[in-house]
Amino acid sequence: KHMVLAPVDLSRSCSLSGMHSSVNTGEEDEQELLKKMVGHSESGSKIISKIDYMDLVEKYTRDGNVSAAYDLLQSLRDKNICLPISVFKNLLAASGEQNDIRLSCRIFRELLVSPGKEPVSSDCYLNLARAFINTDDCMHLMTLLKEISESSLPCRLIVLNRIILALAESRQIDKVLMILQQMKEWECKPDVITYNSVLDILGRAGLVNEMLGVLSSMKEDCNVSVDIITYNTVLNGMRKACRFDMCLVIYNEMVQFGIKPDLLSYTAVIDSLGRSGNIKESLRLFDEMKQRQIRASVYVYRALIDCLKKSGDFQRALQLSDELKNTSSSDLAGPLDFKRHLRSHKH
Repeated sequence: KHMVLAPVDLSRSCSLSGMHSSVNTGEEDEQELLKKMVGHSESGSKIISKIDYMDLVEKYTRDGNVSAAYDLLQSLRDKNICLPISVFKNLLAASGEQNDIRLSCRIFRELLVSPGKEPVSSDCYLNLARAFINTDDCMHLMTLLKEISESSLPCRLIVLNRIILALAESRQIDKVLMILQQMKEWECKPDVITYNSVLDILGRAGLVNEMLGVLSSMKEDCNVSVDIITYNTVLNGMRKACRFDMCLVIYNEMVQFGIKPDLLSYTAVIDSLGRSGNIKESLRLFDEMKQRQIRASVYVYRALIDCLKKSGDFQRALQLSDELKNTSSSDLAGPLDFKRHLRSHKH
């Protein structure tokens, strides 16, 4: 069917009536479209609108015949007929839904190298990841990622990091760890953003041991340096997993590396120590926090008050309660303060 397609001529010599007659009205089915194209080819006419081709590709896509749609796109490209990027995006979404890993990788590759300046959207990354949900076969995925790593794309590391995030969003943690391990052997190696992203993924999933393993390998990697985001991510992961015993260890290690704790660090470790019963150390860090003029949040105050009550130290709990009542809202850290810290770390 695809061999009979005539090349498109959108030159000004085409009459408006001729162009209008060649446009699919949406009422013609696949056979009518093909007959029209064959007729144009046999008559030597070059007046075939891109809309006709788009309609046929989209019909294949809607019908679930993604292979035929892709083959048609390839034959059109051989004839120097380029359809809009949206056609490729729709086809990627359809192939992702069908878990067609080979075709999904091919389409994603073409989106990356498309001549347009439009960057690949988040939906495209998610649709690529969706194709691999029901399979452990990562050969096509790893081949694609290695090609990206060895390519001349200026944003190749960003692309790899975004694929990792897309896989994490679809809960494919094993593939994330596999990619991180492989990247160490590739030309485009993981950076601190890659490691911190993986740590955050593992923390959200409650995979504490895996998180500690990634942190350990990160410290051994001479190409990257741990930072405040690294330790805040690990601290929050430990706290969410109720591994309060590890929070103080991670905190002390951070201080030994010369990284000064911030609002996020203090909040995580003070809460963890208080909930583990280490009230003395929790109060010490609370005082240190205030000495460094880092405003505590209402959450920290209430967490400490609850812990003091549980330990039977009602007098100190009452003192903190009075201190909280006498502190104006402007002297307390609020949601915006936490967001500012997150934004500043990202930049």
